[in-house]
Parts: sequence; structure tokens; C-alpha cells
Amino acid sequence: MDLDQIIRRQHGVVSTRQALSAGLTQEQIRWALTSGRWVRLCRGIHRAQTGDLDWMGRAHALVLRAGDDAVLTLESASYLHRVASRPPQIITVAVPSARQVTRLAGTRIARRDRLSIVTRQGLPVTTAAQTALDLADVRGASWRDAVAEMALWVRKGRATAEELSAALEARSRHQHRRVLTLALDPVACGAEDLIEVLYLTRVQRPHGLPEVQMQVPDVLAVGVIRRDAVYEAWGVVLELDWLLGHTGESMHRDRRRDRGTARTGRITLRAGLVELEADRCELAADVFATLRARGFTGSARMCRSACAVRHALGAA
Repeated sequence: MDLDQIIRRQHGVVSTRQALSAGLTQEQIRWALTSGRWVRLCRGIHRAQTGDLDWMGRAHALVLRAGDDAVLTLESASYLHRVASRPPQIITVAVPSARQVTRLAGTRIARRDRLSIVTRQGLPVTTAAQTALDLADVRGASWRDAVAEMALWVRKGRATAEELSAALEARSRHQHRRVLTLALDPVACGAEDLIEVLYLTRVQRPHGLPEVQMQVPDVLAVGVIRRDAVYEAWGVVLELDWLLGHTGESMHRDRRRDRGTARTGRITLRAGLVELEADRCELAADVFATLRARGFTGSARMCRSACAVRHALGAA
């Protein structure tokens, strides 16, 4: 690859070592710098084009400065995996623990060993599964944030729940290990939010309800929407809400969606975090009774001796 190709590939950045390997002499490099054609960014790294560097150019400069085995991580890796829609202001690179690197402006250096590296858009980054787990493990990330991060990577098709589970198992520590271990199976079934994970693990499966589809696209007069949970064969839609109640525009939007659902012959049930925390058996009984009223001929099961599903089974 000639020098012009290297510079284009690296968005205007080149190292002294690369320039020498491409055939330039030390004298030619000094002339390029003193004449103003090149600008020294840091020791051994140069901007070889006019104008400011874009984000990709800054990322290439950081990787070249950090040396062999350097890898972009966290939000930088997420952007290069095309999960994050915007590049982060601070570019983060990880280097082996024993290496000392002087960071560039607008960058962050982390020290980690045994990172798996893949190439995305010409730059070394942590694997998709490792990046997702890293983002779920940053300081201040709640367990809700962690589950949402896993679901995002699965929904975007960048990692499977199985890959995330294997990466989590191989990881020595993670602040949300227990929650993620429980959540990754429901995520594989299509859950995109913690409340959907809770429904699958606390209501759907313990009570033996029939198969449900999660996050189903639906075309209504109000536009294309996504249903949280759908029992398609019996025309029952379940919407799960974090908030205790809706007001204003959100309430109006939900009512329009429910009317749109009714126009297709289906029925909408709604539940929130209170039901999933305190009334999960009652919710299971209501879903089961609704399904039976709409033609479901199967059964359900009690999760314990005092389970409210007992009464629904008796009335069936």
C-alpha cells in the first residue's frame, strides 16, 4: 500500500514508521513538517491533510499512538460496531497493563489484558459481546441499564444472547452478573426491556402460559408500532408500562393505540411494574382467563399453593 492510500485509509493520519516503510526518508518527513504540509500531532504521529481531523482520524491517531495490541473500547467500540448512532466526544482505547501511553486531547487510556480484538471500519475494537458487557459494567450503570444494553445489542443483530452469556461466563467479575444471567434467556426470546424480562420470568414461564411473541411490529392507522407481547393465535396484546399511570400526550397515544388494536379484532391488556412486583399471580390469572375466553383450550399451572391461577383454573 503506498503512502497516499495509507493516509486515506487512516482519515488523514500517518505515523513516522508507516511513512518510512512506504519509502520516505527522515529528511523528507522533516521537510513535510517544516513546510506545513504535515502537522505533528504527537511524537511519531502526524496529520497529513489540510483541515481538522474528523472523529475517525482522531481514532486512528490514538490507536497509532497507543501501539500494538491497542483496542478501542466502550462507546468508541459501540459506535464502530454501528450500535451507537453518534461518535463519543471522548475516545477510549485500552492498552496492555504494563504499557505507559501519553494520551491525546479528548481521549482516555484504559489498561486491560486479555482483550479479544476484531476490526471494524479499519480500526481495532473489542468484540460485540465484550463491548456490550463493558458498557453494562461502567460505574453508575444500574441493573436496568445493563439489561437494556444487552437487549440493544441483540436487537441490532450485533451479538446473540448465547454470545453474551458465554462472554459473561468467561468474565471474572461483573457488577450485574446475577441479573444478566437471569435476563439473557428472555432477551434471546425478544425482550428488549427489563419489564419484558420480568414478565417472562415472573408471569409467563412460572404459570405455564402459552407461547408469546415479544416486540412484534404492527401497522395501525396511527403508524407502525411495536407490541410488547402478543398472543397471536387468540388476538390478545399485552402492553407493559414502567410508569404507574400515563397522563397527557402519552395517555392519549396509548388510547389511540388500544382503539387501533380493537379495530383489528384484538384486545389489549395493560400491566405495570406494580403487578409484576406484587400481583404477578393475579396478572397470570387475568391473562389466562382472557386467553380462555378467546378460544385457548390449554391449561396453566399454579406457581405455589396460594397462586391466584387456582381460581382461573376452577372457572375454566
